[in-house]
Parts: sequence; C-alpha cells; structure tokens
Amino acid sequence: MAAEAIAAAEAEGRGILLESTYTQFSPTVRTLDNGLTVAMESLPHVHSVSIGVWIGAGSANEIEEHAGISHFLEHLLFKGTTTRASRELMQAIENQGGQMNAFTSREHTCVYVRCLSHHVSTAIQILADIMLHSTFNDMDKERQVILEEIATSIDVPDEHIHDLLTRRLWPEHPIGRPIAGSLESVTRTSLEDVRAYKGQYYQPGNMYISVVGKFDEELVFKELRDEFGSLEVSSEISGFSTPKFGTGIELDDRNIAQDHVAFAFPGVAITDERRYVYDLLGSTLGGGSTSRLFERIREKEGLAYAIYSYGSAFADTGMIGVYAAVAPENLQKTIDLCFEEIVKLRDEAVPEEELVGNREQLKGNLLIALEGTFNRMARMARSLMFFGRILTIEEILSALDAVTAEDVQLLANETFAVDRCAMAVLGPTQGNAPTLP
Repeated sequence: MAAEAIAAAEAEGRGILLESTYTQFSPTVRTLDNGLTVAMESLPHVHSVSIGVWIGAGSANEIEEHAGISHFLEHLLFKGTTTRASRELMQAIENQGGQMNAFTSREHTCVYVRCLSHHVSTAIQILADIMLHSTFNDMDKERQVILEEIATSIDVPDEHIHDLLTRRLWPEHPIGRPIAGSLESVTRTSLEDVRAYKGQYYQPGNMYISVVGKFDEELVFKELRDEFGSLEVSSEISGFSTPKFGTGIELDDRNIAQDHVAFAFPGVAITDERRYVYDLLGSTLGGGSTSRLFERIREKEGLAYAIYSYGSAFADTGMIGVYAAVAPENLQKTIDLCFEEIVKLRDEAVPEEELVGNREQLKGNLLIALEGTFNRMARMARSLMFFGRILTIEEILSALDAVTAEDVQLLANETFAVDRCAMAVLGPTQGNAPTLP
C-alpha cells in the first residue's frame, strides 16, 4: 500500500491491514439439480476440512405445542440409520481423527464434521447417511437426555437468565421461546411429529452445504451430487410472522448468592444496513475489558465480576442487551449506573480514538476467527441463508470503516428508550422488582 494511502487512512481513523491474506482464496457457490446449494472454499495450506449441512429451520419455525422439536430432531439424527448404528456413525469419523456434532439455533440447524483432508469422502458419506436415512431410534431414551439438558440449563443462572429475557422481549412469538423447548413440549412430542417436521423443512431448497479446507472442489462436488442428489422436494416451506417486541420486567426468585440481571432493547434484522453501527454501539457499551460498562461497573465501582453487552440479529428482528451478575444489595445501583452510561451514548458522540479502538476490535475478532476452517464454513453458510450470497470480507471491513461517531450516537438515541426496554432478574428478589431509570 502506498505511503499516501496509509497516511490518508490513518488521518480518517481507519485501521490498516498491510497484507490481505483473506483475499487469496475465493469461495464458489454451485447448486445441485434438486436445488440444494453448495458453497466451497479450498485452502491448500491447511490439513483439514470442515463440512456442514445447514437447514433453514430452528425454534422460530415451531408451533408452541411442539416447541423444541428442531433440537429434538437434531439429537435423533445421530441415533442410527438404515445401514449404520449410532456408534458406527461416530466411529466412522472419530476413528479417522475427526469430529462430528450438531447444533440448533433459533433460525437454523447444522450438522457438521471436521476431519483430515484425506477423509473428506467419508465425512460426506456419513453426513448423507444421517440426513437421508436416519431411523430415529431410541426416541424415548433421547427424550430423557433432552429433558435433563433442559433441567441443567434452568439450574444455571447465567444461561437461564437469557431465556427469561427473550421470553419477555418476544412474548408472543416462537423466537422468544427456549431453543430446547420446555419439559412439557418435549414430553408430548411424538415420533410422527418429528418425521412430519423433518419432511417439511429438510428439503433441498431449504438446505445448504458448506465446505472449507484442503480438498479437490470438482471431486467433492461430484461426491455431494452423488450422495445428496436423491433428496427430493416434499412440501411447501411455511414461514413465520414478524416478531413484536415486549417490555416490562420478568422475575425469577431463587435462593442463590447473586442477582443475575439482563435487559435489552429492540435491534435490527441481520440484513439491515445499520447492523455495523449496532456492532460498534454494542462494542462501545460493553464489548470488552476496555468498554464503558466494564470500566464503570467492574473497574471503577467493583460491583460485578461479569458485565457485558451483546446483540442478536435474525431474519426479521434483533436485539441489543446487557448482562450482569451482582450482589442483591447492588442490583439497583448497577442498573442505574448502566443507564447512566447509556444516556452518555445518547447525549455525546463517541470520541474518535474510542471509536477506532472498538472498530479495530471488531475487525480483529472477524479476521482471527477466519483462521479456522469451521468459522469460515459457518460464515459462508449463514451468509447464503440470510443474504443469498457470500459477503466478502472486504465489504464487511469497509462497512465498519464507514461508521461514524454521529452514526453511533443517532442509533443510540433511536434504540435506548426506557419504554422499549425488557428486563429479566433471576436471584433472591423476594418479589421486589428493580425500577428502570
């Protein structure tokens, strides 16, 4: 980069990457004859491959009666196929030094394998067997496992508090329910329910396969076509309504040492052009150990060990929130101080030096994550699911560079309104709700 360009960028407060290694490799997107989308990125310098099968269905697609069915189905996919027992599926991957797992989110489900590059054919065969030929064995046994998983989550305050908050934030929509469902909904879900749900959502037009690592693209695409090409379109995929935000305070009285508090404000959808401004707003407020909330609540006042802000963005909605765990006698003070920092973001523009630091933190987090094949694989899949294309790293970095202090202040004023706030408190509340400033 020319010295003049570097000087100009520094004058504008933008960070410089002298060597853009992420531009050396270009992902390709192809489609099987049945409509299944395949994204591939070959990285010849690594020794592994990450391959994920992504389905555009999660807890946001569920009816209340069967809440948690996406997660239940994810578990059952590993319980055996028409040709392999559960243990044989895992052995086929793990005995070759690989790893296989899955996860369910509010808007998608992913089954993935990470393996050495020369075992990618085996990974494709096992993933296809799981997706096309699962028999859903041991359903009652796996149901009990999930019920224990739900109970464990409820018993962990710093996990359960976020379920309480999302229920308050989106009270009349499935996106506000816990991903794993409830003890009642999981108990009443039947094998017929699971099969019907799979038939509705696990079809080519709603599925994506993402592959990143050291592999031959033509060979892998041929193997994917051979293994997944028989998957047929079975029914029309139904969408869901746009979530509406709720407000107020949710209390969960627990006889524990701390109050866990989380509060949130409406954010934007993942495709909204302001998403990068939200990222910088959240990073400034509580994104790291130099953020305002960390500095004020932990470093200056000593009120909390854990204090941070976080955000979530979905197809039709989003949120920006704050979490802290504090002694009961410090709960109200902590909330008041958090809102003091929020008011400062509304009233005063973020100093340029602080903005630059937070921008570089976000850019660094992104680029460091791209050093792993799994993160690259997941990024490509999510990008295709939400944007219909793979966003380039350059355009993301440019969009972050374009955010100004005025943009952040304007969004803070639009977002941080007390009458739009939802809050949850878990701990020894004794029925006494804190007050919002």
